[in-house]
Amino acid sequence: MTTVASYAVLNCPVTEILGFYDTEKEATAAATEFGQCSFAYKLSPKEITALEA
Repeated sequence: MTTVASYAVLNCPVTEILGFYDTEKEATAAATEFGQCSFAYKLSPKEITALEA
């Protein structure tokens, strides 16, 4: 079973997960590193469960 962190960094068209992060601060910093067309996103419990399946 895979454990998914609470935050993800997504590309702008939301077609790719660029990474998972434990905190909003980490996710925001990573999105900045990925460039202008990415953003931090807080996953809902339902989304986390689906990604862990």
